[in-house]
Amino acid sequence: MNKLLTTHHVEEARLFAIVMTFCGGFLDAFTYIQCGHTLAAAQTGNIVFLAAALVNHNVIGIIDRCGAIILYVLGIIVAITFQAHIKYWRIFCLFPILIIGGFVGAMPENFPTYLSVGLVSFGLALLNTAFSKIEGLGYSSVFTTGNIKKSVVFGTEYIYHHRQQDLKIAVNYFIVVLAFTLGAISSAIIQPFFQMKTIWVAVAIILLTDIFYYYQKVHESN
Repeated sequence: MNKLLTTHHVEEARLFAIVMTFCGGFLDAFTYIQCGHTLAAAQTGNIVFLAAALVNHNVIGIIDRCGAIILYVLGIIVAITFQAHIKYWRIFCLFPILIIGGFVGAMPENFPTYLSVGLVSFGLALLNTAFSKIEGLGYSSVFTTGNIKKSVVFGTEYIYHHRQQDLKIAVNYFIVVLAFTLGAISSAIIQPFFQMKTIWVAVAIILLTDIFYYYQKVHESN
């Protein structure tokens, strides 16, 4: 546990990166499977899906993807606003996804996807903005393409130059890629049994993490 928390800034600890990235993969898989094949956080994919929906005159698809993209942008703006005005801003950045997840999980399967995906996108944008570094390295907690690239780049650098720092960085990025993958797989396995309520698993994990983070910040300031 100490190795997972060893860092100058507690929010950059491996533990939080692992948990947040696991939940990012979990929630992206949730919205893709339960909510009309729309990704809550991976806006690159949503832009591609939006283009396909436009070409095919798929009005619902257009609304779903536009809603996800717009609300993701708004989530980032809100997170930066929190950062500017609130001391423990990261704690507050997790509140929206907790509230949204609790609400979405209580909805029936025919709940409008443009609402469920858009709301989850908003919450994940705040989460991703609040927790965006692992031991000083920038990473994404809600999508993983960049994390894969960096893991491979620094892993290859280590093979050629044998620098221990490169190996450490490669391992950190590999850890978050693995966490994202396990989160997505877990979500896909659980969904046939719990459908919309599957999101409550991520809500519970994030809630416990938020409480633990608050405890760590208070302990750090004393």
